[in-house]
Amino acid sequence: MNFELTAKSVSLHEEDGTLVFAFSDDEPGGTRYLMLQHALCPEEQDIQLGLDGLYIERDDQKNGCYHGVHAIKRIDDHIEIDLTEHGMQKLGVDKIIITPTPWTPIIDQGLSRLMDFV
Repeated sequence: MNFELTAKSVSLHEEDGTLVFAFSDDEPGGTRYLMLQHALCPEEQDIQLGLDGLYIERDDQKNGCYHGVHAIKRIDDHIEIDLTEHGMQKLGVDKIIITPTPWTPIIDQGLSRLMDFV
């Protein structure tokens, strides 16, 4: 089963030393969303606990994990996120497909920044 999201709202910002790239079906904070985040300078304790790397969350914190993303690709007008086995298990889906409407330069910027972390 895939998680498909038509994203009407997209945000990209840095918050407390963390890059946050989020998509929502409605206004920011909508009930259907996908969030990707990565600490810009992870702390040693977080690394030891496995709380480093790219974090992905779908609709709720219970559907989130670190080290769950295998690849992120732009294909035409949408983004496909391939998950690791761990990611599939934690998020409860096989793949994520996001169609932002409209596509904006912020999306290109966010994808470019995430490529450094995947």
